[in-house]
Amino acid sequence: MSLQDYKSRIDRLQKGLGKAFAENPFILNIPGKSIALKVDPYYYVAFEPAFTENLSRFGVMLQKNVRDTLVRTGNLVTDQQTRNPIVKIRMKWDERTYSMQVCFVESGFIDQALKIYGGVKAEIGLAEIRILSSERERLEKFFGERTLLKSVAFVD
Repeated sequence: MSLQDYKSRIDRLQKGLGKAFAENPFILNIPGKSIALKVDPYYYVAFEPAFTENLSRFGVMLQKNVRDTLVRTGNLVTDQQTRNPIVKIRMKWDERTYSMQVCFVESGFIDQALKIYGGVKAEIGLAEIRILSSERERLEKFFGERTLLKSVAFVD
């Protein structure tokens, strides 16, 4: 597939996500209700399979094409060996710990969708959920050469 085809797919996914956010802002950044939460200036934690299923619906695209597009364009962090974007992590919110199956989405992908198509004017803040510090070393290996999560993403 050509780069132009992937650009077209990304535009379609961002347009669908932005419009869905404009209709229902609870889909992002609200713990307990959203499909993705911004945990760091560079990344959103997206809950799987809900994120892919909803993005597929918003962008009117097959789920396998959603994931393929996001992986091939570098918008999803993937395991360096398997190229699998899904990882199970433990997170903390409101003094409770949760074990979640997630993927890490480049914040630029979601933030741009919200600003261009979702009507968001200001910077998107961080959600109130954090990743347990005990996950940090494992996630650094998972991220490999990519920009690592900042300290703000973690809590003891």
